[in-house]
Amino acid sequence: MGYTGIESVVQGNSAKCIEACFKVHFPNAETVADLTYGKGRFWNWNHNLDIVGLDVEPSGGASILSDYRNVPLKDKSVDVAVFDPPFIFSPGLRGIVGAKRFFLGPKDAEQRFYSGADRQDLRILAPRNADDLHKQTVDVVREMIRIAKCGMILKGQDLITSQHPNWWTYRVMKDIWAFYGPMPEDMLIQVSPAARLADPRWKHQYHFRRRHAIYLVYKFS
Repeated sequence: MGYTGIESVVQGNSAKCIEACFKVHFPNAETVADLTYGKGRFWNWNHNLDIVGLDVEPSGGASILSDYRNVPLKDKSVDVAVFDPPFIFSPGLRGIVGAKRFFLGPKDAEQRFYSGADRQDLRILAPRNADDLHKQTVDVVREMIRIAKCGMILKGQDLITSQHPNWWTYRVMKDIWAFYGPMPEDMLIQVSPAARLADPRWKHQYHFRRRHAIYLVYKFS
């Protein structure tokens, strides 16, 4: 059966979008590495996938403590790799996000937070601006290509504000094409529920996609 197409726009949550990506592009996948697992919200749908959850703060259910730029998995050890980077650049939003791995407090406070002896090598500096995030994403793509056999999915947002102009999607596609060759097999646009507009991250965006997230699907030959 040939490619039947994927909806270009899906209104709903992340799990609904990831489900669409897998059903169309990776229907035979068995193992998945989620490099920013968090509480596992991507996987709240009926599937038989074996999810390897990795996170720098795996209190939400991730099984492996890991900096997403240096993944402790063997080459070609999973079918698909998934990455949802931290787009939060403002310290005041930490309480809204509720994820310690996005902590953006003062440098000394961050060092205290990651001061455990067994975690020294896993210290991660959360991106403080669009350029930081872009550099980290390029490193992550290298790891995803290394560990995955069939493909990868990157979730992104173009957060365009006066303080943080960030056309993340386009920068990432350009770099992946320049460094590694492929263009996305597909792109899915998520329209988030209206309730998200109460989040200050979206309040001061100066473009019309303030409720959108984009999923870039890459398939490896």
